[in-house]
Amino acid sequence: MKQSKALLVTAAVALAIAGCRQADDSSNAAANGANSSENASIETLPPSEDAAPPAATNDTANEAVPAAAIPAAFQGRWGMVPGDCTSTRGDNKGLITVDSDSIKFYESRATLAKVTMNAPENFTGDFNFSGEGQTWTKSQNLKLTGSSNTLIRSETGPAASYTYKRC
Repeated sequence: MKQSKALLVTAAVALAIAGCRQADDSSNAAANGANSSENASIETLPPSEDAAPPAATNDTANEAVPAAAIPAAFQGRWGMVPGDCTSTRGDNKGLITVDSDSIKFYESRATLAKVTMNAPENFTGDFNFSGEGQTWTKSQNLKLTGSSNTLIRSETGPAASYTYKRC
């Protein structure tokens, strides 16, 4: 099985090289006014679906930007009650911190795995959670209201909704 995969990869590379040569030969033939039937019979393969797309770049900083990110409007510190935003004793159990790729809770963290909806003031994604020695996956919907100063976080399985105010 491994030999057949190696042969397949070798054949694909050879065809890709032939395709590149075909383009060079075609442009040379067109420039010279010649037409070659040999070049017309070479079939090129479509791009591989397994190849990852190139990472998006930020033109101003020339750094890679995550392909899937929580929009900036949702990012920041959010509290269920005013004390969550001001506590210095570590008892702010209703505080969440949203950044570009995660949500941090009092005793857990959710890392964005996949964006399923990204609309103005409404974001849904699948998150990988970890905390208290456990891991799980859950969809989260984030909705902004009240001039973007109120965040409603909803989830399913079981259904629940939580309201936060921007700190």
